[in-house]
Amino acid sequence: MQVPKLARIAVLSLMVGVLVLMAPGFASAHSGEESYVYLDIYDTSIEGQVEFPVSDINEILGLSIPSEGEEAQAAAEANVDLLHDYAQDHFALAGLDGTDWPIAYEGVRVLEIAGGSYIVLPYVVDRSFVVVPRQFTVAYDGIIRELPDNTALLIIATDFGSGTFKNEADALLRFTPATTVQTVDLGETSFWRGFTAVIGLGVEHIRIGTDHILFIFALVLPAVLVFSVARRAWEPAESFGSSLWRVTKIVTVFTIAHSVTLALGGFGIIELPPELVETIIAISIALAALNNIKPVVVNREWMIAGIFGLFHGFGFAGLLADLGLTQSRQVASLLGFNLGIEIGQVAIILMVFPALFIARRTRVYLPAMYLGSAILIAIALAWAMDRALGIDLRVDALVDRVVLWPRSLIFLALLYAVATGLYYWEKSRGTLLPVAQPEGDPTEVTTA
Repeated sequence: MQVPKLARIAVLSLMVGVLVLMAPGFASAHSGEESYVYLDIYDTSIEGQVEFPVSDINEILGLSIPSEGEEAQAAAEANVDLLHDYAQDHFALAGLDGTDWPIAYEGVRVLEIAGGSYIVLPYVVDRSFVVVPRQFTVAYDGIIRELPDNTALLIIATDFGSGTFKNEADALLRFTPATTVQTVDLGETSFWRGFTAVIGLGVEHIRIGTDHILFIFALVLPAVLVFSVARRAWEPAESFGSSLWRVTKIVTVFTIAHSVTLALGGFGIIELPPELVETIIAISIALAALNNIKPVVVNREWMIAGIFGLFHGFGFAGLLADLGLTQSRQVASLLGFNLGIEIGQVAIILMVFPALFIARRTRVYLPAMYLGSAILIAIALAWAMDRALGIDLRVDALVDRVVLWPRSLIFLALLYAVATGLYYWEKSRGTLLPVAQPEGDPTEVTTA
């Protein structure tokens, strides 16, 4: 395939990948100047949390809870009964028939953010529902009664019926001293909205899941090469189609593997400790990258994808465990979430693969693959030490600067520019490497 034609494919791949990954992420609402009531609406239950600014609750209750550090958490726990009593007095839920829904608070924690720290009081509605009503009454006057210049927001954080998950910023209601009792209307429940939202949750999980992204990178780096057993060396793959087929096999096997354990973990059939799963995921990155440097599984990266994909599936399942879905919706959510993961993976591969293929015949690509694989090993081992032993080497911030969306577009554009520039520079000098031939065939073919 000639590079001008490949360039058109690259542009199209980039456009598709960007369109997929540019879907809105999940933003935080906290301003430091408002209190918040979060509701998680499940099929037969309601949970949530009430959040008060630390500075405001200190002023109102005469407390001196610090805004950060271990001292803040300790002070909050020391005053947990007082904080629970205040929340009970200022927040209530009821049905439209006037029946109160008792609220039980569970613990306390301090949320430290740039805008100002918050006292977080998790709660559950202490009653069972056949089906949670789509309309009910909320009464709230916490903070705003004593400090009338303040306001409060009610946010639906989770609601399958309206396709709402992990919402932290889109407020449904605003409370003021003049409007302390309001009616929540969740609207008609829609299975399709819930299903498509879970797909988006899967895409988002890949977009922000740096460990999963780096595992994909480790597998894709050698996909534009072929390892010659006779010559014990990596060589450029002959065609775009054959290289893409290798990537397709890798992704397909990875999909099958993590789909199995995603279902097992999502249904609670098999549960593994999260620390173990996350540690093995980190180790999988290191081993996949090590295979690029010292091939053991020769030209069969799909085997690595299959084996470690099983553990990545347990990692994916952890997120669905918190959605509180019934069995019927859980099946749909598993399917939708898995589909979202695949869409995210394909988008990443579409964006990266053409650049790697362009660069594969340059003399720089193989050393760059070795260097990139070594970096992946170092990052993965640092993660493994953190997850298994609690030794934080602070690599997350560095990785996020490169991998997280949309900052990664800068490095992606640089990758394409360097790959294309190197290709034409070496082509003009006649130094492009020959493509790999079948073992025992001495004929050299030098088409791009």
